Amino acid sequence: MRRVSKICSFMLMSILLIGLLSACYDKREIDDLAYAVAIGFDEGKSNHLRITLQIAKPGAIASSGTSEGGGGGNEKPYMITTVEAPTLYSALNMVNTYVSRQINLSTVVALIFSKSLAEKGIEHLVNAVVRQREFRPNMYIAVSRTTAEEYINGVKPVLEKNPSKYYNLNFTTYRYTSFSANTQFGRFSNYMDSQDHQPVAILCGINKNESSDDITSADSTYGKKGRTYPLEGDFKAGDMPRTGEDKSETIGLAVFDGEKMVGELDGEETAYYLFVTGEYKNAFWTFPDPQVKDRFILLNIRQNRNPRTEMDLIDGKAEIKIKVLLEADILSIQSGINYERGENTKKLEQSVINFLADGTKRLLNKTAKEYHSDIFGFGSAIRSKTLTWKEFEAFKWKSRYKESSFNVEINLKIRRTGLISGSSKAVNSYGEGGIQY
Repeated sequence: MRRVSKICSFMLMSILLIGLLSACYDKREIDDLAYAVAIGFDEGKSNHLRITLQIAKPGAIASSGTSEGGGGGNEKPYMITTVEAPTLYSALNMVNTYVSRQINLSTVVALIFSKSLAEKGIEHLVNAVVRQREFRPNMYIAVSRTTAEEYINGVKPVLEKNPSKYYNLNFTTYRYTSFSANTQFGRFSNYMDSQDHQPVAILCGINKNESSDDITSADSTYGKKGRTYPLEGDFKAGDMPRTGEDKSETIGLAVFDGEKMVGELDGEETAYYLFVTGEYKNAFWTFPDPQVKDRFILLNIRQNRNPRTEMDLIDGKAEIKIKVLLEADILSIQSGINYERGENTKKLEQSVINFLADGTKRLLNKTAKEYHSDIFGFGSAIRSKTLTWKEFEAFKWKSRYKESSFNVEINLKIRRTGLISGSSKAVNSYGEGGIQY
């Protein structure tokens, strides 16, 4: 009898628990939420922060997708609002008072910090984001050379109606341009507190050119590299010689030392950063012809193997040796010289090797001597040479990185020549003429 009583009690308790477990006391309907896509952080004028929210309009996105050509309707697929408040979450409270739906943060794709704010330090903002469970670690971190408010208002996607997809695609172009990098929030926050690896963020900005007559290369970095003309990577966000309906740009990186931004890299320097970290995929490169002035050779360069890094400590100073392994395909030879075979191939390979090695070493010295920031993670090799964490901390790698010296070796092989197996130089100096198939 006692056994039957226990079974009945257990069954009754199970029924009650099932009812509790199936309850939806904290449910939130999808249609009752407003989905934030991007958040901008600026210094406030009347308060500590100026927060800009870009919020998707699911109805507008859906209706535009059903129109002919996928771009019907004049309604923007998002709304933008800016508020000043002492903290991020007080700003969200204020926005929730005049936006009819509750703000949801699980769909945020990008966090945009203004350059002036980043230079003063953003640890208090990053820590606030880390603690909120709705934020995801795969968000992208970017620094705007203008205000974050101006950048977000300047983002006007032409090919994408979904603003979330726009940010996801735009912030991953490093896979085929090499002009930016993977700066997801999870790795950024980890590196910000790291003793052996400093963080970087995507550099973004707004182009000021209203027409093609306004295009200039005055803000290009080519002069600092000793060139007489700019190449495609000699620009930072906001300075590109172009026009267009969408004024927003993402090219280059913001370099951090802990929580503070200490410098900028242009597009070419960003590619060298990817070389050293092993995150480079493939991209088109333009090189001066080694034999004909004012003529160029276009290559598609790939990195199929990780770079090799060796480090020695001599009198407490790091000597770092880096070997970068690359492959290239020829896409264009303006001069018409047959670089596809024989000694000319070796001349071209050596010219490209010298170009890339000089640029990579210039970047390494810039991060060490000027920025004092190890964005490559060389400190992990130093850490492996110490027996304990206290011994590594006592070494003070962050302050010693500026004393490092670098040796760069580029190993590049031309693998393919495209559909042309041999070019023939023309009789004139410009190389116009026949080609051999």
